[in-house]
Amino acid sequence: MSKQEKLFAVQKYNFAAYDMLLYLDTHPGDKKAFCMFQELVKKFKKAKREYEEAFGPLEAFNAANFEEFTWLDSPWPWERGANLNV
Repeated sequence: MSKQEKLFAVQKYNFAAYDMLLYLDTHPGDKKAFCMFQELVKKFKKAKREYEEAFGPLEAFNAANFEEFTWLDSPWPWERGANLNV
């Protein structure tokens, strides 16, 4: 997978898990929805871990999981512009 594809997977699972979380806020007894939420969170964590292993941390606190502090490496997210092919 390319960097862009890996980032899209992280975003996709994050969005879906958060959307399910919002649903569970109003339907806490829906066991099927909760199972789906748990699966989406697992997929999000896996996608995020795979992205960070390949391309570095997505969040500053995740930089603690690496051998060196790489959070300040360029380019910063806002310096990349709309192009995700960085």
